[in-house]
Amino acid sequence: MGNSTDISAARIEEINNHHKQFEKLVKKGAMTAFKIGKMLQDIWDRLDGHDSWPVWCESNLVFDVSTANRYLRIYDNYKDNPKQLSGQSISSVLQILSASKKESQGPVEYGNPDNQLEFPWEYAFEKPPLSKAKLNNYRFEIPGNHDVYLIKRGFNAPIKIVDLLLSDPEENLKTAHKGMMENIQVALETYFQEVERIEALQEAHG
Repeated sequence: MGNSTDISAARIEEINNHHKQFEKLVKKGAMTAFKIGKMLQDIWDRLDGHDSWPVWCESNLVFDVSTANRYLRIYDNYKDNPKQLSGQSISSVLQILSASKKESQGPVEYGNPDNQLEFPWEYAFEKPPLSKAKLNNYRFEIPGNHDVYLIKRGFNAPIKIVDLLLSDPEENLKTAHKGMMENIQVALETYFQEVERIEALQEAHG
């Protein structure tokens, strides 16, 4: 091998300059991903029923819904301090872009793919249950007018557990319909509070 003194100062400077350019591009990429996530969050909030999210993504985006969800997670993780992205190392930024820090470790397969719904499900654990039930591992989401989804911590997709198969409520019934759906959610939360209690006892006794 040649001596390090054989390497010209110009080549070393070129390497360092390329590194600085790469660093800027990577951090700019992270900020761009954050901006995309912010725009997608606005669309997510405006959609009528979050079950339409995968359909909207497939119809309008050049990337798949999983990538869209990743953008949403990046935005959600850094929305309180977006400048934090620009202060990350290259390795940290690349990790952020490949999978956000809240993303689960791998797919979980369920018997019936029709019972799966892809959306940023982990948001459910950032808010308390609708009822006064004490739940650590379960949450329930009602993304539309008819379906209730069970979300279990550690799983990466919700499971549809209620499908009312009703037509959309008329304007004068929307308040009553919303109350009915909330009552269903409260009943499920109360039931799964007991499920968690029994699961904890079973775990304690091996």
